[in-house]
Amino acid sequence: MPLQVVETPYCSILQGELPAGCKGCVRGEKLVLFVTGLCPATCFFCPISDEKKMKDVMFANEQELAGDESAQIRALIKEAKANKALGAGITGGDPLARVDRTCAYIRALKKEFGKSFHTHLYTPLILVNEITLAKLAAAGLDEIRFHPSLASEKFWSRMLLAKKYDWDIGIEIPILPDKVKESKRLIDFAAAYKLIKFLNLNELEVSERAQGEFKRRGYKTREGTYVVEGSKGAAMELMQHARKYDITAHYCTTTLKDRIQMGNRVIRRAENESHPFDIVDEEGILTRGAVYLSYPPKFSYKKILKSLTESEREAEIENLKDILAWLTAQGMPSDAGLVDAHRLRIVLGAEAVEEIHKELAKKFPKATCAIISEWPTSDAFIVSFEEL
Repeated sequence: MPLQVVETPYCSILQGELPAGCKGCVRGEKLVLFVTGLCPATCFFCPISDEKKMKDVMFANEQELAGDESAQIRALIKEAKANKALGAGITGGDPLARVDRTCAYIRALKKEFGKSFHTHLYTPLILVNEITLAKLAAAGLDEIRFHPSLASEKFWSRMLLAKKYDWDIGIEIPILPDKVKESKRLIDFAAAYKLIKFLNLNELEVSERAQGEFKRRGYKTREGTYVVEGSKGAAMELMQHARKYDITAHYCTTTLKDRIQMGNRVIRRAENESHPFDIVDEEGILTRGAVYLSYPPKFSYKKILKSLTESEREAEIENLKDILAWLTAQGMPSDAGLVDAHRLRIVLGAEAVEEIHKELAKKFPKATCAIISEWPTSDAFIVSFEEL
């Protein structure tokens, strides 16, 4: 019986069974592990930000992993626990550009959370070889997703090296409406060698840094969006072509990635990381009070915090502790507020800060009191900021 095409509850289109890596992602159960921004490929549509593009930086979700390897792994494990992660999607750049680091992260996650902690990895083919694949397999990678170039078949045969290992193999490519012919040829290649368990087709969104190149190549966007026009039609044509070979195929939309997957991950973190004084809405956004001293969240806030010396941070934390002690002396319960040492502020209930901000301003004239709504992520992206 031919594979049936269905619309999923996650705003995507599927024929066959959703791949294991995707199942965790759509439920928000997967940590996004960015191993490095370095990559030998030169994909014109690369969506990576300038903050990460061709820079050897590491992130677990929004949390940068700094320091030596042991410090990076401690921060990685902490972020995974904060999100109640049941797996990790490993990306870049190209994780194979730092394959030993990638393997160290996989081993650490498996050691901490067990073999059932599902890991999947994305890679172009330039660095795929016997050595890199053997390292990934030995580390315990569960699923590998190849990202072959549609401009050249030069490295396609390297995917065959992966068949000797006990993991799921998939191909993941963006939908380029003018490359349907080349995409079909890639599907034919995979089918001929019984190579893949699934095909993932990503709806393509024009990134700000690449919009000039998209325009030069003649791509247009769907009205009111950054999505490349014709993506869905091309995806359906490719899914039909894959159906001839009984290949599972998934059309992953930008709505799924940007709203469903991210939203579910935020909700999981909010359930795990919110405080009794936080107001949590149905999207996982936290509303709370905040008190800042020297570093309120204004222009270049993140850069300023990152540039502080350890002594500057310690001095600010001590000053914040003085404010917290004063709040406690005014009758605030000891568990109704705390010093956020990462973002150098005090967080407490929105009603509490509203009630006491005038008295606090008299006692501490340099303080900034506000009611904020923010994501419960490690970077605490601020949705709204109301200074009192």
